[in-house]
Amino acid sequence: MNKNISAKNEKEKNLFLCAAKGLLAAVICTLLLAVVCCFIGLSMGDPDKYTKIFALVSLFAGAFVGGFATAHEMGRATLFCGVLTGILLIAVMVLAALGFALPLDFGLFGLCAPCVLALAVLGANIGVGSGDKKKKKR
Repeated sequence: MNKNISAKNEKEKNLFLCAAKGLLAAVICTLLLAVVCCFIGLSMGDPDKYTKIFALVSLFAGAFVGGFATAHEMGRATLFCGVLTGILLIAVMVLAALGFALPLDFGLFGLCAPCVLALAVLGANIGVGSGDKKKKKR
């Protein structure tokens, strides 16, 4: 009887709730990596030289973690999980840029947005396969 209840709970998971959890994981990971990269950049002689590289590394790692967390929570639908998490992360990035009145480089944004989507989908593909399933003994 427990198998039916757990199978029913797996089917009833809300994609948007799982994507919100994945977005939270992505934002936290991005901010933590940005802090680490700031300390690394400040220890260098010319910190402005590597600012964009460190920012992109933080963003791409956050997109991967967000897709992973969303798909791991959902347990299926890797493409939808990854794309939805990537779109939400891009929206947060654009809203933060607009909120802080930062200039938005459309050329760089045009290159980064598809990469964020691709890494979120890649993270989702890996996240679905990383369940707590026990391996069968032969």
